[in-house]
Amino acid sequence: MSDGGDSVSSDDCIDDCLEACCCDCFWDPICFRILCALVILAVLATVVTLLVIAFVPRPVGVSVEDAALTRLDLAVKNATSAALSYDVSIAVAVHNGNLFMPAEHTARLDADLIFDGARFARVGLATAGAVVGPRRRKVYHATAAADSASVALGSADVADFHRESAAGLFQLEVKIVGEVMYRPHHKKHRLDAICRLELALSTATSPAMFKKVKCDVQN
Repeated sequence: MSDGGDSVSSDDCIDDCLEACCCDCFWDPICFRILCALVILAVLATVVTLLVIAFVPRPVGVSVEDAALTRLDLAVKNATSAALSYDVSIAVAVHNGNLFMPAEHTARLDADLIFDGARFARVGLATAGAVVGPRRRKVYHATAAADSASVALGSADVADFHRESAAGLFQLEVKIVGEVMYRPHHKKHRLDAICRLELALSTATSPAMFKKVKCDVQN
């Protein structure tokens, strides 16, 4: 509103009020000390946050980038034992999300192949001493094959196998087992991850599609 003179906008009023308040606070010793303390606390909080991000290790992430199953058959099943024939290939990625710290494998990195809770194969992915750089990832490839590998399957597990075989889609787990150290720290961290896969049989002429799977890392 105006009375014939110059109109004053609400934005001008707000600016005038802020300027007056800031000036009053600047010249008031108590208000100035409070303002300085708040600024210092904000700076310290920022510094602490950056130090935590930089020097407190974040666990590596694990994912299965690719997997192919070209054979999975029940080779032997009798009253006392069972065996599988299989041909599997996997590509497992280890992600290091730390900004400055490399992740070093201090023990061999292995992958256990599991059906219905029973391990039927173990393959090596990386040797001790392998390093994943900061903000980097490494993909490790491995294959496993056998004509008759003993596996601890009960009658219920065998029934599950026949059902999944008839459906053409197998539920497998890949358990990643290893140990890492985040330099310059010297503490070793156990690496355990579970990757749950659904795999259809692939052939040379008809490869099955695979979608990347993020693994559950056990901290």
